[in-house]
Amino acid sequence: MKVATKNKILVIEDDPAILTGLEDYLSAENYEIHTSQDGLEGLNIALNEHPDLILLDVNLPGLNGFEVCRKLREENFVNPIIIITASAEQVDEVVGLEIGADDYIKKPFILREVLARIRANLRQSERKISVEEDVRQHGEKFNRNLMCIMFTDIKDYSKKMHEDELLTIELLQMHNRIMNEVIAKFNGKIIEIVGDAFVVSFNSAVKTVSCGVAIQEKFKKYNSLKSQNEEIELRMGIHLGDLVEFEGKYKGDAMNIAARIQQNAKESEIWMSESVYLAVRGKVKFKFNKVGLRNFKNIKEPITIYSISE
Repeated sequence: MKVATKNKILVIEDDPAILTGLEDYLSAENYEIHTSQDGLEGLNIALNEHPDLILLDVNLPGLNGFEVCRKLREENFVNPIIIITASAEQVDEVVGLEIGADDYIKKPFILREVLARIRANLRQSERKISVEEDVRQHGEKFNRNLMCIMFTDIKDYSKKMHEDELLTIELLQMHNRIMNEVIAKFNGKIIEIVGDAFVVSFNSAVKTVSCGVAIQEKFKKYNSLKSQNEEIELRMGIHLGDLVEFEGKYKGDAMNIAARIQQNAKESEIWMSESVYLAVRGKVKFKFNKVGLRNFKNIKEPITIYSISE
């Protein structure tokens, strides 16, 4: 008889009493528990051990919970993250969800509630994994589309959130309004919003690049009227590739490549893969610079990158 594998849970919490209580209770429920009392150490454990779920406190030494969550999402950690927040700090709930957490639990909490939320998030994660496995094994069953993907991200978002949460939430709301407005003009489809990151698909490389330029120009005009701490600067990556559509959601390396290009772009710049450049060359008025060949984490082949010049 096949023995079921234990789900691995990482608890990052600096209160020894809470940490011990969670470890004992969840171990008794047949989970494999890893622990850390430091944000930076917890981040490294998560990247090395790749737990099925993370319980993450907000106020941590080394690196606060928001920064840990954001860095994990930047590294394509897709498993559930549940933020643990003090009940008096209601803004933490909003910030946690905006920055990429899947759920939150208020302190003080009941252990049975923690268990229920863990089980609910693991079930959702397992369904997602099942769908992705079907895509890998039976891709012919699903709709495949050649699409242009735009991935955008706000420069220093975590730093801004750490310095002034309320102001940063206001800036995020303004950012989202501008993004939605410009994307709609170019008939883009928003695939996903994770915190400050937008993932947008287009059926035309020309429209994607034109939309990207319009977005950067909009924020340049916006920033010219604001103080330095109110500025919103974006990094942007664009890639043209094959995506699989299933139940209205898209999967595929094209999204991962666009994300990696974005992470390496400079603030207020648009970087794109050679596939995009070749598709738009001679069809748009913009001038391009060849950045060169780049190797990106978890991407097998190096990619030639171009940027749009001023």
